[in-house]
Formats: sequence, C-alpha cells, structure tokens
Amino acid sequence: MVIDIIEQQRDWTRVRLQNQNKQPGGKKQRAFVWYLASLVVLVMGALLAARHYPGGFDWRYTVASALASQKHNPNGSIWFAMGFLFSMSLLWPFVGLLKEAVASKLPAAGITISLMRLGLVCGVLVAIERLFIHDLSAWVYKAHELLAILFFLGWYLGVLVLLGQAMIRHKLYVLPVILIASPLLAIGLTEFWLYLEQRELGWADTNWQEKGIPLWLSFAFWQWLAIGFLWAGIALLAFIYIEPERHINNSLPHE
Repeated sequence: MVIDIIEQQRDWTRVRLQNQNKQPGGKKQRAFVWYLASLVVLVMGALLAARHYPGGFDWRYTVASALASQKHNPNGSIWFAMGFLFSMSLLWPFVGLLKEAVASKLPAAGITISLMRLGLVCGVLVAIERLFIHDLSAWVYKAHELLAILFFLGWYLGVLVLLGQAMIRHKLYVLPVILIASPLLAIGLTEFWLYLEQRELGWADTNWQEKGIPLWLSFAFWQWLAIGFLWAGIALLAFIYIEPERHINNSLPHE
C-alpha cells in the first residue's frame, strides 16, 4: 500500500515537471508570436517615421537608417528608432527558442546563434544612438556605420548559415537561400561598378532619379529588398527548425 502511494506520487511529480516546461501553444507558436510582434512594431515605426520625413520618403533612393536620423528626419526619427529598439528586443526570446531547436541538430550552431545575438545587440545600440545622439560618427569616426554593419551582417549571415544547413539536408530550400542572398550579391556588384565607373555620384540620393540613374544601381533599393528577404528568412527558420510541442497526457493509469 505504502509502495503504491510512493510510486503514484513519483508519477504525478514527473508529469508536473514535464508540464512546467510546456507553455500553452508550444514553442513554434511562441516563436511566431515573438516574430510577428517584432515585425509589426518595426513596420509601424517605419510608416510613422516615413510620414514625417521632410519632402516625402522615397524608399528606392533613401537608405533605411535615414528614417531614424535626427539630422535627416528631425520630426519622425523617434518613431523608427523606438520601433527598431523594441523590434530588436522582441527578437531576443525568438533567438532563444531557435537556439534550443538547433543546438542538438547542427554543427557549430552556438557560433551562429552568437552571431545573431551580436547582431541584435548592435541593432539595439544603433536604435539607442539614433534616439539620444544627433550624429555619433561626428564623435567617433564611422561608429554608426560600424554598428549598422555588424547588426546587418550578424543577422544576415546567421540566417543564411542556418538556411544553408537546411538546404544541404533538403533541396527544397535552395530557392529561398538564393533569394535571401541575392540582394547582398547585388549590393556588392553595383557598388563595385559605381566605384570603378561613376565615383562622382556619391551616396544614393533622391536626385538620382532626376539624373536618370537606373534604379538597380541604388544601394537603398537593394537594402530595402534585403530587409524584406531577411525577415522572410527569419520566419522560415522558425518554420524549419522549431518543432511544435507534443501534447502531454496528464492522466495516469488507475490500477
């Protein structure tokens, strides 16, 4: 009798411990909630910032960081900077769930996750810089550009590495990887061509359209495409790697 009671108590304890690690909706659902919340916050911040941009915002010839610049967007920069700050913060638990999913499946997964987290930290620092500092690069040479590049490459390379691992296992993911990588390749080729042939043009600007310069030469155009493809890649990672949790049967057999 006493032994039966002890064994039953152990069974109930085991079930309770298992359920403590199971939140309603499962890991995949939670990952998509964090992802969608981050995306909505970022899009809303960008739209509000673009609404206040002096002379109207032409995304084809204006880089994304201009939306959060106190110098170029004095009345609307706070919206994109705040949206970007909260968006990057909301992605942190998403990366945590992704880490749990890939840790036992992929070689060198820890390095890739660390790279993505470095990108997030740099993204948060960029947002804080845009909120409180008029021009960081005026204080520290190319500091803003360095943070922005580390953020972008950290996230982009992390997503590409994980998708590349999925592509090796399943050829179905070849096309998504090519699409996500294509803006980076386009940026490299167009900027190299401009450096060799038309250095006098300088940085991408809205007056490029007036000069008749092709859209495909604009860094801003490819940057916005890269951002869109990047966010699609993040969602694809959750779909590929984060498995839904199975239902636990709380009921125990009665003897």
